[in-house]
Amino acid sequence: MKQFHVTLERKMLLKRYQLFSRVLFSCLFIFPIFLAACGAKLGTIQQQDVDTQLTQAEKAIKSAREVNAPSLAFEEFEQAETYLEKAREALDENNGVDALRFATQTITHAKIAQRKAVHNTKNAELNANILEKDALIVELRKDINTKKTEITGLENGIQQLRENETGLQRTIRTLENEKRELADTGKISERKATELNEVLKSLQARVARSETDVHNYGLQVKELSRKLEVAETMAKSASKQKRAVVAEAESLRKQLREQAKVYTGMLEKAKKQNIAAEHQEYMKKTAEQSREFSKQLPSNKSPRTRRTSLSTAQINAGKAVLSKWEKEWNSKNVDTHLAFYIPNFTVKKILVQESKENESIIDPSQIAAAFREMNAQSWGKKESFSEVEQESVIGTYSFSRLVTPAQTEDDTALYDYWTREVWCHQVQGEWKIYRETWQIYENIPEL
Repeated sequence: MKQFHVTLERKMLLKRYQLFSRVLFSCLFIFPIFLAACGAKLGTIQQQDVDTQLTQAEKAIKSAREVNAPSLAFEEFEQAETYLEKAREALDENNGVDALRFATQTITHAKIAQRKAVHNTKNAELNANILEKDALIVELRKDINTKKTEITGLENGIQQLRENETGLQRTIRTLENEKRELADTGKISERKATELNEVLKSLQARVARSETDVHNYGLQVKELSRKLEVAETMAKSASKQKRAVVAEAESLRKQLREQAKVYTGMLEKAKKQNIAAEHQEYMKKTAEQSREFSKQLPSNKSPRTRRTSLSTAQINAGKAVLSKWEKEWNSKNVDTHLAFYIPNFTVKKILVQESKENESIIDPSQIAAAFREMNAQSWGKKESFSEVEQESVIGTYSFSRLVTPAQTEDDTALYDYWTREVWCHQVQGEWKIYRETWQIYENIPEL
């Protein structure tokens, strides 16, 4: 609409200029004839009048040249110069009327050329202004479309955030229910632990009784051996009672074999049934306590809001850095592995021994040595996963190593378990790890 008004204004200005030019040209064209007629009546034209008119013509030519008429109004300016040359030739021939007429025509064409040059300059400026405004309009429309696209994206983002909020509220309710279930499970576990303690006490009493029986049978075996030695001595010294002694010796040997058999059987039974049962129950209890304790691991973690301001590209960049960090650890490149951390990072260590937690912070001067010590051990990876929280990407990695292998089929192998939780975020555009938590469980059965 604005462009239309500018174009209309230009057309009206051009029409007024054309009308003015026609009137001016007519007047200037008639003026020499009028002068000629008057000159004929008044007599000879004065040299001073011709010189004045030529001076005016030269000034008109100069004024037209100053507005670049030779380029912007070439035809009119060329005619003006031609008439000026003719006026000078007529003056040299002492033809005052023609000199005056040509000088006047020079002024007329020079002024027309000046007007056209000014008009063309203004037209060029107006056209440039119109093009500039058109470009501005295109840019503004582009900006408007961009803003509309951004608004649509923001509205979609708001809708997505609302859906995420609804999902998080459902997750919170689910976690609260799980928390209540864990509390109930904890009570059940305490009750089971009490029952297992009672069973353990009963088994310990049975083991004590079995050990007493074994000791008594051992004494009986020794007594029977002593009697056997006496009988054999009597057999050598008293041939008269040889048969009786031999019979008694045979009887004693038979009793000794039977008692030894009973003794051996009870010893095996004590070992395999009582002692093995006690060990099995103890290991079962220990494994159960370990599993119950492992279910409480989230209590050692920092609280999660499950909200993040990171984009998908940022999250993927953080995960890629954690992947490189893990690769350097597996390759035993501890120095390169440590290069992924900020200078003043912290490592919290939670050591669990016999279901008791000992929490500490590794001294910054000992962190490199602690990393090398752990890297030198034969850890096997169990599992790993990643998550996001606020402006951080979190990686959790679990490892285990065999500490005490099972000696027999009735034994239970014991392991050390190590969980690493690392937090990384962007520092001046680069992803760095700024804190880490270790959880180490010593001498527990395989989970």
